[in-house]
Amino acid sequence: MRDIYLDNNATTALDERVLEAMLPALRHVGNASSAHYAGQTASRWVESARQQISALLGASPREIVFTSGSTEANNLALKGLVHGADRRRRVVSVTTEHPATLETLSVLAADGADVALVPVDRCGVVDLQRLGNAIDDQTLLVTVMAANNETGVLAPLPQIAEIAHARGAVLHADATQLLAWGGVDVDALGVDLLSLSSHKMHGPQGVGALFLRRECAQRLAPVQHGGGHERGIRSGTLNMAGIVGLGAAAEIAASEGPAAARRVQALRDQLHYELEESVAPVILNGHPVNRLPGTLNLSFPGADADAVMAGAPTVAVATGSACSTGHPGPSHVLTAMGIDEVHAACSLRFGLSRFTLSEEIASAASLIAASVARVRLRQTEVA
Repeated sequence: MRDIYLDNNATTALDERVLEAMLPALRHVGNASSAHYAGQTASRWVESARQQISALLGASPREIVFTSGSTEANNLALKGLVHGADRRRRVVSVTTEHPATLETLSVLAADGADVALVPVDRCGVVDLQRLGNAIDDQTLLVTVMAANNETGVLAPLPQIAEIAHARGAVLHADATQLLAWGGVDVDALGVDLLSLSSHKMHGPQGVGALFLRRECAQRLAPVQHGGGHERGIRSGTLNMAGIVGLGAAAEIAASEGPAAARRVQALRDQLHYELEESVAPVILNGHPVNRLPGTLNLSFPGADADAVMAGAPTVAVATGSACSTGHPGPSHVLTAMGIDEVHAACSLRFGLSRFTLSEEIASAASLIAASVARVRLRQTEVA
């Protein structure tokens, strides 16, 4: 039986056109920082990719800093601003953030930063009033995911930006999950810093970027030293071939993402409907409307999620963030939403991409439904 990949929130398949764009760079000998002809060729490719990424974001190429991915971009944004601050030390975030943010904030808190985490409601949406109450005149930074990696819930970034800027704070957004579905306008969103990763938008793994407004760049202390690359903001030899791939992926996402989003949302809703029809009760985790087109997080009461996955081994789904796989226990995102541990342990995340086919959805629904039914039967017999 053909394998069905529905874990695109963890990583996406490399687009063949991205691979084709990368091949000359993979074969090229030349460091983009070198002054000779080979280095200058590499540098031109890097700067072309910088323009492609800035076009995806509605930003200036000078505001793009290359990193190894969103985790490094998040670390650079948060640690860089806090370490570069001369007075303000408060950072405000949300309880459902990715571990790349939450663990970085824990390190900063141990270092003396004043970190506040604002709760979300049952749909995973942050309470704007409570967020506003947490942001005071000593707040340096607010950091919020543009789209949650487990539930797909979209953050109201323009409203958050208005609240943060009114207190003199800057806004960072982790947009890792968002950009496969098309470009954004950083000015309209109101963000001052934005993290992105190539492998969540059909580019190669191991490369990403940080959008950094020019005024923020002056306030950010580097967290990595040696070589002065990326205007001294992020030292280290550039992953030139990866950057070329990221640029190609960004250009494709900008042109094809919106249409793909409409098609994939219909497939996501089809999957939800077929599972509800087959193995009710099924509970949606997250907002019913304001979420990513390809993300579906469902609880199947009475069916342990790990057992369901084991019973449908040809369907690649997940119980939570891939970055939390080594940490046993229920999803921190779901428990932060007020979902009890029993139901959280019965939850699966389905992640569709622009390469997902309708026949795959039909097969996945059938296989998962059959596994849920078997697991429920076994658990009933044991009880």
